[in-house]
Amino acid sequence: MTEHSHEFSPAELAGCRIQRIGKPARILSIAALAGIVLAGVNCWFVTDGTRRFMAAYLIAFAFVLSISLGALFFVLIQHLMRAGWSVVVRRMAEFFALNVVVVALLFLPIAWTVWQGNGLIYSWSKTDSADSHTQVESTPAGVPQLQPVALLHPGLAGGDDSQDGGIHEPAHAVTKPYLTNARFLITWTLLFVFWIVVAGFYYRSSVAQDSSGDVNLTRRMEWWSGIATLLFGFSLTIAAVDLLMALDSAWYSTMFGVYYFAGCAVSGIATLLLFVLLLKRLELVPEVFSDEVQRDLGRLLFAFVFFWAYIAFSQYMLLWYANMPETTTWLVRRGMSTATGYTNSWGWLAVFLLLAHFAIPFAGIMSRHVKSGSGAMIFWTVWMLVVHYLDLYWIVMPEYNSGLTVSFVEIGTLVTVVSVYGLAVLWIASRSCLFAVGDPRLHESQTRQAMY
Repeated sequence: MTEHSHEFSPAELAGCRIQRIGKPARILSIAALAGIVLAGVNCWFVTDGTRRFMAAYLIAFAFVLSISLGALFFVLIQHLMRAGWSVVVRRMAEFFALNVVVVALLFLPIAWTVWQGNGLIYSWSKTDSADSHTQVESTPAGVPQLQPVALLHPGLAGGDDSQDGGIHEPAHAVTKPYLTNARFLITWTLLFVFWIVVAGFYYRSSVAQDSSGDVNLTRRMEWWSGIATLLFGFSLTIAAVDLLMALDSAWYSTMFGVYYFAGCAVSGIATLLLFVLLLKRLELVPEVFSDEVQRDLGRLLFAFVFFWAYIAFSQYMLLWYANMPETTTWLVRRGMSTATGYTNSWGWLAVFLLLAHFAIPFAGIMSRHVKSGSGAMIFWTVWMLVVHYLDLYWIVMPEYNSGLTVSFVEIGTLVTVVSVYGLAVLWIASRSCLFAVGDPRLHESQTRQAMY
């Protein structure tokens, strides 16, 4: 046995579930209501408040989607590798993966803007019947203005604007056949169907095994994990392209899908580890999590922190080295140029991400002693979730504003979306046992031995 853990029988663990969710549910409900009111009121005091609200909503949606997809990846990879160490935490990952059902509902406002063809989020989605002019609202003096960045810097598109009209055109000539409203909506319907089916299959099979103890359910989940992981990779890449890369219809990167995947893995593992640590800290479960399982999750988080940095650098290096205007303008718009006349305040956030998303946590989480401490790891999981959101902010907001600004629109929207997401997770967690008590490798997970 490892330190600070005890072995419990499946019968003893079968009763472990979150039963009293009334108080946290009320807190999250109040937070969700306060957040939407805060964002809605602040929309009156910024230029083009509706557009800014939808941009903020897109960031918050991409954030919670990344958590569910990261959790689903964790579930799939554990079955693919036939891992025994993770059994005591896998059910909790299944909760977050299954919550993709609620994420699908949160996607409806984005789908509605595309269906309406008003171009609030994606300029290429604007139909001929929609107003082709950006609505400008009266704004008090000193309040930052929010406009499509193409209107602020039309020359950033590269090439001859007289020929292709620059990035303020509805769609680039090459991507126009792909970036259509109908194709976008159909694709996302299929994506959510796939994710919900896969997450539901693993959750239902795992819960069914709690009572039956059927080993064949484990074999079936392992058999399907290979196919599901392969299709998951394709689906996540398509989602990253449609959701974030398509904000600039003229820009492309063959590594962007992997970049978003790295963020999904970081946020998914960080959220899972935070959930486990809070259960331990609040003494809502018996001491079934060994210190070694906690360190294993910390090692995974540490690995994907480095992986994110590797992918981020590789994408930057390839775009910088190729030096093509249609791709480098994406970096210029985000402050990653020191050329005269092309610098902007987004560069400060880019430098901060280099330090906060890689250098600082890389050094901070490296120690075995840090990964063993619950207080330290709670801090680092929250840290990684915050900087992951800032990373998504850095990806999205420069498409709408040439300078770095933060308002209560973004803060309120994030609080609302995360609160709704948390409510759904609590409800799912209250419906079943917190542990996969029917898994034949439960004993192996509880008796996880230290690697060194």
